[in-house]
Amino acid sequence: MIDFEEDAPRKPFETMIPLINVVFLLLIFFLLVGTMEPSSENPNASVKLPTGALDDKQQDREAPVMLTVEADGFVWFGDRVMDPKLAGVLLKPELAGSAADRVSIRADEAAPAEAVLLLMETLREAGVKQVTIVTERGR
Repeated sequence: MIDFEEDAPRKPFETMIPLINVVFLLLIFFLLVGTMEPSSENPNASVKLPTGALDDKQQDREAPVMLTVEADGFVWFGDRVMDPKLAGVLLKPELAGSAADRVSIRADEAAPAEAVLLLMETLREAGVKQVTIVTERGR
């Protein structure tokens, strides 16, 4: 008799559903991780940050000391509120104790420029070498 060669059995149809599930799980993971960043906001002061024109990724390092300037011109450091003229004198012990030469300022967009400039001048007199003004990223 003639022996006919039989076709090899077909592989079962492989579905793409497991791959799609993994892709969606990765998408959800990166969306969550990308939005969970630590907030450096002071809960005592309400500040609306101005929008920055530059996108300096190098300057994104967090300074050890964060000051917040409200719209009325007062300066917050942690839970203490102070006048910008006195901020350098009041913070000098804090700055000397932590050996911090960098300070970040979160100023409200409605804060008077005079208050921010006075604060920067008193910080310079207190020995701060670098002041970073925090803004929101431009769109």
